[in-house]
Amino acid sequence: MSALLVAFDLETGRNQPQVQALLEQYDAMRFSSSAFAINTHLSPDTIFEQLQPLLGKDDLAYVVTLDKPWMGYGYEAMNGWLKRHLG
Repeated sequence: MSALLVAFDLETGRNQPQVQALLEQYDAMRFSSSAFAINTHLSPDTIFEQLQPLLGKDDLAYVVTLDKPWMGYGYEAMNGWLKRHLG
């Protein structure tokens, strides 16, 4: 399993609920309204291919593998998720 960061900017906000529903199918933690960390056995390419039909021509999306070391300050649930999945 690997932890992935999925960040997106949907130009018109269209398909926001569908993108969120797709990402929440995984062990997901929301970083912000447009970024999620997910834990999955799938590759970044595969996750991006799942996102692509929901993206418009002016939308942006990135799927990046997360790894340690990491550093950050935020809410307890996110810190716990990162510790569980990244160490």
